[in-house]
Amino acid sequence: MDSKTRSPLAGALLVFIGTVHTALGVALFVAADQDVELTFWFTEFGVVSIGFGIAMIALERALGYVPGVVLLALGAATMFGLAFMPASGFVTVLLPLGVGSYGWWRARNARIAA
Repeated sequence: MDSKTRSPLAGALLVFIGTVHTALGVALFVAADQDVELTFWFTEFGVVSIGFGIAMIALERALGYVPGVVLLALGAATMFGLAFMPASGFVTVLLPLGVGSYGWWRARNARIAA
């Protein structure tokens, strides 16, 4: 694939966070430390994060940045999660969101300057 960016960092960070989330969900299920419903949603959000991260990687490679609408969707989901669970893993999603926003901002400024 002819990538327009050296490394799709925002998507890769989200895939990493989703992978850790999924692994912890499976570990909690096996250890039977939590309710089955809690471990299901914990693992499910990990899998969804991995899928969303893979999609972001594809966008970063194709465009050179993550489009603003995708960042808005990720930001809305993150803010919704933080509103209900402030001390949670949703805080970690701020890192790929920030990296993606920085890349979008740089690409936007380059388009304006050209």
